Amino acid sequence: MKIGVIKDPKQGEARVGMTPENAKILVEAGNEVLVDSNAGAGCGFTNDLYEAAGAKIVDTETAWEAELIVKVKEPMESEYKYFKPGQIIWGFLHLAANKACVEKMMEVGVTAISGENISINGVLELLKPMSAIAGRRAVNIGQYYLEKQHEGEGILLPGIPGIEAGTVVIFGGGNAAENAADMAVAIGCKVIIIELGDARIAQLKERYAGKNVEIVKSTTEALEENIKIADVFISTILIPGAKPPKLVKEYMVESMKPGSVIVDIAIDQGGTVETIDHATNHADPVFIKHGIIHYAVPNMPGATPRTATIALAQGNISFLKDISVKGLDEALKDEELHSGLSVYKGKVVSKALAESIDVEYTEL
Repeated sequence: MKIGVIKDPKQGEARVGMTPENAKILVEAGNEVLVDSNAGAGCGFTNDLYEAAGAKIVDTETAWEAELIVKVKEPMESEYKYFKPGQIIWGFLHLAANKACVEKMMEVGVTAISGENISINGVLELLKPMSAIAGRRAVNIGQYYLEKQHEGEGILLPGIPGIEAGTVVIFGGGNAAENAADMAVAIGCKVIIIELGDARIAQLKERYAGKNVEIVKSTTEALEENIKIADVFISTILIPGAKPPKLVKEYMVESMKPGSVIVDIAIDQGGTVETIDHATNHADPVFIKHGIIHYAVPNMPGATPRTATIALAQGNISFLKDISVKGLDEALKDEELHSGLSVYKGKVVSKALAESIDVEYTEL
C-alpha cells in the first residue's frame, strides 16, 4: 500500500503522524511510504532520517496521492482538493467541529478514521497522551496569562511562602483533568475538580486523599459556585465523536474574577464554554471577553511536538500496519480500530458525528 505522511498546514502544528521508526516498520511490511518534504522537521525528524528508514521524500501533492493518508489534525480547506474516492485519512480529526470537511469527504467518497475516538478496553488510549500534554500545559498557560502584562489578575499562581497560591478549578474528571490537577497540586495550588460520575469521583478522592484537592459532584449549582473563585478555570469535557453542549454559560463567565483565565482543552471538538465562539491558534491564542482571558487553541500538544509525536506514533503504528497489510475491510474487523471509524467511503457511520453535524447516518 502507498502511505502518505503529510506536513500539517494548521497554524502552529509541528507534530507529524509518523516517526522514522514507524516508517521503517511499514516499509519492512511491504509498503511504500511517501513523506511530505520536511513533514517531521518541526519535531526534529529530518528528511534524511526518513530516507534512512526506507521512505521516499516527495512534494505535498505526491504524498496526497497515496491510498492511506497519515495526518495529525483534520484536513484544512486547502487540502480538500487532494481527496480522492476510496482514500483513507487517519488522524486526530475531531470532525464534529468541522462539518464542511465531512461534507467534502461524503461528496468524494473518502474514508476517515479518527484516532481520538479509538477505544481500547473502554479507554481512549490514542488520545490519552495528547490529553495528558494538554492538561499539563493548561496549568502553565493559566500561570502565564494571569500575569498583568496580559491583562490578567496579576497573581503568581503557585504563590510564595506566606502568600496564598491561586485556585485552579477543573471541569470534568478524566485524563486531561487528572494531569492538570497533578500539575496544579505540584506547584502548590488549591484544586477543585467538578465531575459527574460517582465511580470516577470515588477514584479521584482516593487519588488525591490528603492533598489540597476538593472533588465536587457536577451540577449547575456547583459550577456556578466554583467558577466564581477560580483564578484558572480549565474545561476538559469531551464526548467522543460528538460536540459537547455549552455547559459553561455566559452568565457564569461574567461572574468570574476580572483577569482570571479560561482554558478550554476540548475546543477542537467544539468546547463547552458559551463565550468561546471561535477557536484561536498558537500565534494569537487568547481573547478577552467580560474581562476574562479565554484560551481556545485546538491543537495544544502542537506546541510540544517532539514529545507529542513520539507519543502518538506509539499509539497508531499497530493500526496503520494492520490497515496496510490486511486491507481496510479486514482490518476493520478489529473492534478497537472500528471504534475510530467516522466516515466509510463517503458514508457517515458514526451516529454521534452524524447527529452532531446533522448529516445522514449510515449503519455499517
